[in-house]
Amino acid sequence: MASIIATASGKGGVGKTLITAAMGIALSRQGKKVLLIDGDMGLRNMDLILGLENDCLYNICDLADGRCFMEDAIVPAGKDLDFLPSSQEVSWETVFPAAMDMVLEDIHRKYDYIFIDCPAGMGKGVETAFHLAEKILVVVAPSWASKRSADHLVTMIERGKDYAFLLNQFTENHRASLSFDDIYDTLDPELFGGVIPYSIHADRLAHEGELMKFREKGAFGKSLSYVLRTILEKKEFPLSRWESFLTLGDRENEKEMAGKSPAEKSGSTGLTWHSGSRSYRWQRRR
Repeated sequence: MASIIATASGKGGVGKTLITAAMGIALSRQGKKVLLIDGDMGLRNMDLILGLENDCLYNICDLADGRCFMEDAIVPAGKDLDFLPSSQEVSWETVFPAAMDMVLEDIHRKYDYIFIDCPAGMGKGVETAFHLAEKILVVVAPSWASKRSADHLVTMIERGKDYAFLLNQFTENHRASLSFDDIYDTLDPELFGGVIPYSIHADRLAHEGELMKFREKGAFGKSLSYVLRTILEKKEFPLSRWESFLTLGDRENEKEMAGKSPAEKSGSTGLTWHSGSRSYRWQRRR
């Protein structure tokens, strides 16, 4: 039976969807059977990151309401990796939570891991995902607003349920944001799930719908593998190891930016679906 993991964040823009997809990709590369579920009803975008937007003919609500079969709604994303999209028309306020229970009851025997990408903030969708999940990852970006909203979010987690804070988009070059130490010092060490450096490489691939191609040996890929060992195997690593990933990430980002124009450099500050981004120009993409 699958281990169900929900990823959540108190506010948007912290890279939660990218990280959720990347964790699923990393585990599938290890031969684990993984299902990614986009739980952001009405605002889905994981299909864009995976390059599957034109393959999503049905969604989780269609499956829950019996309008399609499982094989119609679940989209193959790669070897050992599947994707189940959310609806773009339905909101969580009109979804019957028991229907999601039934969907997962039918599905979970087929997979080793199921990741549910929650909508940002607090609401019925997050509450439902938290109820279904065995483990919860709360994603925190390098800002006090993100940390404060994450602290509010964990009040929704049932007593005794396994959860951890995952720090994302951090750099050692943190002139315009908080440092890793700033946030880490506010955490209970037992709730630290790891830190992932901001990666221009992963950001670019996600914009292009090519996240499946991220490098395992880069700072992003290495830190991701340590995060998975931390949350799934309860491994503990020294802070110096996590800090080394941030150092490596900064070096890789400098190489990525070498030769780019000032306008290109100023635009590489995170995964945002703005009107100038390559993914927004559609290129026959829905």
